[in-house]
Amino acid sequence: MIKLVKRKLNRAHYIIFLLFLIPATVLKAQYSNIEFVENKGQWDSRIKFSGQVAAGMFYVEQNGFMVVQHKPEDWAKIGELAHNHGNSQLAKNALTIHSHAYLVGFLNGNKNPEILPDKPLEGNINYFIGSDTSKWASGCKVYQGITIKNIYPNVDVRYYSNAGAVQYDLIVKPGADLSRIALKYDGADKLELKNKELVIRTSVGNLKELSPYTYQSDEKGRKQVNCKYILKNNIVTFDVKDYDKSSTLIIDPSLVFCSFSGSTADNWGFTATYGPDGSMYGGGIVFGSGGTFPVSPGAFQTNF
Repeated sequence: MIKLVKRKLNRAHYIIFLLFLIPATVLKAQYSNIEFVENKGQWDSRIKFSGQVAAGMFYVEQNGFMVVQHKPEDWAKIGELAHNHGNSQLAKNALTIHSHAYLVGFLNGNKNPEILPDKPLEGNINYFIGSDTSKWASGCKVYQGITIKNIYPNVDVRYYSNAGAVQYDLIVKPGADLSRIALKYDGADKLELKNKELVIRTSVGNLKELSPYTYQSDEKGRKQVNCKYILKNNIVTFDVKDYDKSSTLIIDPSLVFCSFSGSTADNWGFTATYGPDGSMYGGGIVFGSGGTFPVSPGAFQTNF
């Protein structure tokens, strides 16, 4: 029998979670590159995949993505509380986590594109949260990349990560109309271009998308192509110069979150054991994740 324990500390709810069949290599990977967990009903239906980033979350939706950034100083306090098992001065007071969410949608894009996850990791994750069994989910697979096919005609988008940063490739195939690609930002306090980078100002700090590395490949290797952001009315488009329209073009921005020192994870393991079939069981404390998916973009706060 599986017994799930819920312990209340002020307004904080510590949920003991179980991870089944996850090898040590998967646990180690969560501290470097981002892993995308499929939604099988444990989260809001708008979420297709959820990825944990430094003091925040990255949600892949049907025709765009949502970014949630927590205030790094607030998140550090939660980490301190968890690592001390609640035995600290912090545990005596309610903690307020200030957060900000913004949504990026592909303007006039395909409303029902095909979603293809790739590079699956071994093992899976099970969610048994609360008493409502309809919100439980078993066997959720974990992937290292997600491709959205034909978000525009002959244009795919692929989400993945590198060195802890979220990256998304716009894969522009021959015959695609590059001028149709437009990303609409909702919920950010302000957008601005600075040093060829897109700065996204929020109530908890600034994020930025680096100048898009853009290239085409041939038998000689990659050839970099000149590309820059164009910003107008919170809509971002791409100005690409002198590229071969008969060859696939890759536009590759990188999303950099607020600086944060300490664990990037929102779960902390306290116990582990092995199963009779060689599997591993881990137990610990988890905060929020996909369950705190904001109803609408903008600033919000959570009390623990």
